[in-house]
Order: sequence, then C-alpha cells, then structure tokens
Amino acid sequence: MQRLTSSETGDDCDSRPVETCDEKILLALTAPERNQFFPSQDLTTIDAVECQSIDPLSISSPDQWSSLLQEIRPTILVSCWGTPRVPYPLVSCGHLPLRYICHAAGSVRNVVPREFIANGGVATNWGGLVGHSVAEHALLLILASLRNLPQWHMALSGDMNRRWGKGPQMGTLSLRGRKVGIHGFGNIARELTRLLKPFDVNCCAYSEGVPVELMRQHGVQPCNSLEELFAHSEVLAECESLTSKSVGIVNEDILKLIPKGGVFVNVARGAIVDQAALDRVARMGHIRVASDVFYEEPLPEDSPLRTNPNVLISPHIGGPTADCFPRCGAFALKNISRYLAGEPLESRITLEIFDRST
Repeated sequence: MQRLTSSETGDDCDSRPVETCDEKILLALTAPERNQFFPSQDLTTIDAVECQSIDPLSISSPDQWSSLLQEIRPTILVSCWGTPRVPYPLVSCGHLPLRYICHAAGSVRNVVPREFIANGGVATNWGGLVGHSVAEHALLLILASLRNLPQWHMALSGDMNRRWGKGPQMGTLSLRGRKVGIHGFGNIARELTRLLKPFDVNCCAYSEGVPVELMRQHGVQPCNSLEELFAHSEVLAECESLTSKSVGIVNEDILKLIPKGGVFVNVARGAIVDQAALDRVARMGHIRVASDVFYEEPLPEDSPLRTNPNVLISPHIGGPTADCFPRCGAFALKNISRYLAGEPLESRITLEIFDRST
C-alpha cells in the first residue's frame, strides 16, 4: 500500500516503509454482531491464521483504540457497525501493518477512511447480498400503500365493519400496469425492477451520474431530470444514496409533482427528503406515503408523521432479515480466504462506490 508522507498527512511520520509481516486477523465485533453474523463459527483461526477478538463496547476512547491496534498489529480487520473508525495516520505512517478491512455489514464510511482506499488499502462489504431484502421491503410498502393499509383499522371497527365491498370505500388500488419511478439505480433499485416485472408496470428511473445504458439494460426508461421522474410516476420508490448533493433534494415542490393519489416510498435515507414537506403533502391528501427511514431514528413519539392518516411508518427494518445475517458472515469469511490465497475479492469497495455510499 502506498504510504503518505508526513507533509501529506500533517503527522510526524517516520520514513520507514510499511513493514511486511505474517498475517494476523483482528475481529472488532460486539457480542450481538458476532452472534448475528457468525453464530456457529469458531473464529480463533481463519485458514490457519491467528485471530484475536475485541468487543468495541470495551473501548472507551479513540486513543485506547489506537493503542490496541498498535499492540495487536493486525494485517486484516473484521469490522461491523460497532467498530470504531480506523485511525488512518497509524496506517499511513507505517505504525500499523493493516492492509485489508473486511466489513461484515454494508456502508463502510464509519469505519474505513477514504484515504485508506485511495492509497491502496483493500476493503470489502456485504455488497449486493442484501439488496433483495431491501427491495422486497420496498415492494411490501408499495403494495401496502396502494391498498391503503393505514386505514385498515377503520374497516375493522364501527359501521364499515358490517359492510361488504369495503375496498372501493377505502380507495384500495392495484399495482398492475402502473407507472413506477425509481430515484437511484444502485443494487437495491435494480433488484426492485426485477421484483416489479410480474406486475407489468412501466418503469422509469433517474440517478445523476448513472449511465442511461445501464437502466435500459434492465428494461427501465431513463428520465432526464428528477422533476420528470416524479411527474411521470404514480408510484415513486426512493432508493438514492445519501451524498452532499442529495440531502433534502426531494422537497415539497418535487413531491407535489407526483400525480394526485400517487404513492411515495422511501427505503433509502431519511435526509434525502424534506420530512416536514413530506408530512404536509401527505396531510393534504395529495399522496400516500410509506417510509422505512427518517431524520431521527427511532422516529420521535411527537413526530407529526405518527398521526398522519396517509403515512405508513416502518421501523427501519428494510435491511437484511434475520436469516440473511449468517449468509453475510459466511460471505465475509470466504472473502478473507480469498485474500489470504491471493485471489480476487468480491464486493471490493472502490473510491466510486465509497463516494456513493451512505
């Protein structure tokens, strides 16, 4: 891995090169993470390479984390949600022989410094392994919104409970043949397009920087702008990544472009959408809303979204289901085996992937 000089990092690095040494693996996982991802594995060694484990919850400060890394001197780090951020100056100065960060979960931003990848460090995550799970949840929320699930309790009580034919009164709708728009076109969006095919929908998408040829390869019509996408979508699925450019990009004016009676579903990140505007537009009865993500999670008890009759709230459960975590753990272990054998890795994080991740 290329080593930054002290003038580039601003740290007092010595001039010695990064040392070569035998492989050593450090698992920095909390007990729940280890039980979720590696429920039946003996992780004292991986492919005959020594492993050492540490619970991130026992680390009280960044300084302690740095000291532990310098003491253990891992070449491979297995990380997850609770793992502290790697102090890159230790790596760049040659004080730490870390070369590979195998992240068992999704986004690596909270653990892997961008400079680590830019200067030759290797990082992987679960890649597209859970995209289908999020896409399934998006489809669930789309169907539930079209069938007006937030109003079902009304059909189970009072006078309506004694009537047949409640569907028309509740405004239940079908997905078949509808115009569906997808904002974003990463792995989750592409999985969603596959799930939508049996419904004979007309699917279009928009995502800045994504080649239109990629969308066409998946049978999706590219839109020229976000405004065009929303205006042509009876159902809009928010799947865009959260970047500095996408924060708050879905505002009230954009939401009102959805045809009246349409559906807006967010399985991406809460900060992409103006949440106050989302509440207002839904209360007007202009659209139905279902969201798995919010500015603040869990959603505060006093959030107006909780009392909005046109909003379906999902408690950020669109990620991997319980049965998916062991598969992600097995995938991570297989990647470590590939790395030790000098074989190509799957789901390697490039700078482009890093910059588009959330």
